[in-house]
Amino acid sequence: MKRYLLISLVIFSYFLLAGCANTRPPSMNASLSHETWMRSIDSNPNAWAQGADRWFFTGDPNRTEIENRRAPYGEVISTMRVRVANFSRIRTNGDFQVQIFGTYGPNSVYIYGPNPAVRNTVIQVRGDTLCLDQVKRGFGGMHRVIIRIGINQFHGLTQFGYGCVEGIQLHSNGLTIAQAGSGNIYLAGDMNVQCVTNTGSGMVNVFGANTHSLIIKTRARGGVNVSGHVGVRQIVHLGANNINIIGASGGALSVYADGSGKIGINGIVNVCTIKAKHNTCVYINRVNSGTLYAYLYDRARVGVAGFAGHLYVDAHDSSQFEGHYLCTLAAFVRAYNSSHINVTSRKLFASATQNASVYFYGTPSSLSQFVSGNGIIIPIWYRYRQICPMVEIRPRISYKGENNHSHYYSPRAAWKHK
Repeated sequence: MKRYLLISLVIFSYFLLAGCANTRPPSMNASLSHETWMRSIDSNPNAWAQGADRWFFTGDPNRTEIENRRAPYGEVISTMRVRVANFSRIRTNGDFQVQIFGTYGPNSVYIYGPNPAVRNTVIQVRGDTLCLDQVKRGFGGMHRVIIRIGINQFHGLTQFGYGCVEGIQLHSNGLTIAQAGSGNIYLAGDMNVQCVTNTGSGMVNVFGANTHSLIIKTRARGGVNVSGHVGVRQIVHLGANNINIIGASGGALSVYADGSGKIGINGIVNVCTIKAKHNTCVYINRVNSGTLYAYLYDRARVGVAGFAGHLYVDAHDSSQFEGHYLCTLAAFVRAYNSSHINVTSRKLFASATQNASVYFYGTPSSLSQFVSGNGIIIPIWYRYRQICPMVEIRPRISYKGENNHSHYYSPRAAWKHK
């Protein structure tokens, strides 16, 4: 009798403990599953030209030229033509305004403004570079000086000054832009822009780029905006402003972002690697990649949509990878610390440690997971074809060197932490 009583007590205790156990699945944070980063990507370049003047839009006289024409009779307004040797590059360092227009004839240089300010302007050619400078800094009236330049083939622009630089109807078979001043740059035309570097506080705005291998580098408070047919190869952002691209195409893109600000890319582009740190945001809305690697640190955020054959993600600290609308065939993701990852894939291999989380949009049977600490992995039931109805395509256009990234990452090599 005592034996049966002991067995009954054990069974009762088992059911009592089972009833008290917490069998509820981990709760899902709705704010993490709701992605809104697509709204942060520019789709209309017109907003970038808000600081440009009337001459840039229509070729008509701007406010400065009109005010010079209305100057009192006692003030001398001069127009000076400068005879210079041939040049294909421009270097400017002053408070004056620079207006550049493309021409199929010989190059030309004119200076227009108050006579004392015009006489304070220095123009000379060094090699193939037209150098624009001023004798005295802080000289009054320099902002009323306009230097108008006609250039046949435009190969380089370097800005060190405070004045605005504008260019219209430009044509170039290889243009390099370097911004190191505070005056904004606005360029429009048919330009094969090869490299844009911004180490100043002014903006660089390019309308009508036609390039296959653009490199963008920033290191300061100035930003870069490029629209057109933009085959972008590399972005290195160490600044505090934004980089925006509209009309991106081509492939073999690597992105490195550190500091703050946003990188927004609008277009079909083959992205190979993304590394984001601190308070940076990297948003790309139409990826078409064979293999994509993403490494996130600190409070960085990466949002990607489109298609990738294989996806590899390492997220650390409080970073977030938002890939709900990125369709992948196979994904390998690892979340550490307090980071978060959204991922959609036919097959997922995921790990979440410490306080990290992973939300998987797909069939739970396609999930292989590892969890430790307070990490959570939540499968959100989706049929792959419901969320990814598009036909999976691979990049059909390749440029020289696109398939040779052995110096970055090799998909066939072991996946190592970088």
